[in-house]
Amino acid sequence: MDWLDGAVLRGSGEDAFVVEYGEEIAPEIGRRVAALADAFDTAAPDGLIEVVPTFRSLLVLYDPERTSREALLAALPAPDDDPTHETGSHWSVPVCLEGEAAEDIEEAAAGLGIDVARLCDIFLAGTYQVGMYGFAPGFAYLSGVDTALAIPRRPAPRPPMPAGSLIIAGGMAALTSISMPTGWYVIGRTAITLFRPDDSAMVPFAVGDRLSFRPVSLDELTALGADRDGGLSRLHP
Repeated sequence: MDWLDGAVLRGSGEDAFVVEYGEEIAPEIGRRVAALADAFDTAAPDGLIEVVPTFRSLLVLYDPERTSREALLAALPAPDDDPTHETGSHWSVPVCLEGEAAEDIEEAAAGLGIDVARLCDIFLAGTYQVGMYGFAPGFAYLSGVDTALAIPRRPAPRPPMPAGSLIIAGGMAALTSISMPTGWYVIGRTAITLFRPDDSAMVPFAVGDRLSFRPVSLDELTALGADRDGGLSRLHP
């Protein structure tokens, strides 16, 4: 399969272009985007400045005095037979889905027409994929949310929630890196620091990584706050 099979290329000014793989939030599309981003990073062709992945597309920024769109695409290595196969790391993320860590979970469950226990069961049964970072540094958007948890956004934002909150709305989930108001529903909290500007890796997850969540109590969440990684552990590779 060619990197551009089924893709649409769009110009973005004089020094960038976008590769679009579809119009929906789907793990297989996200894996194609992540694979293409990794291929550009691995090839590191002359003149490439940066690639920025999203749920369904990749923005490629370059120096037009040193290279071109055609030259950058030609420098890519041959893709795997199936660029939608799972790559990257699989992480186990501790999350508290109770008490003050899950301020909106009862409201979200009521809006979905299920009880809190069912909401927790459905969420914890899923495997989620980091689709993109955006809105704020380290703010991680996740795909893979069960349609049973597809609650609309709030009609008006709620007051600020703590950094590390797990939020859902509009068929997506996200992990927040800073305290801020939100139109999403706070259903849990992690002890992970999502933005680490002083580290070589400023975020804990790469786009395309998979996350599985494991439940912890409020007391366990507090204890994990003393751990630099917030209890995060790698399942694979």
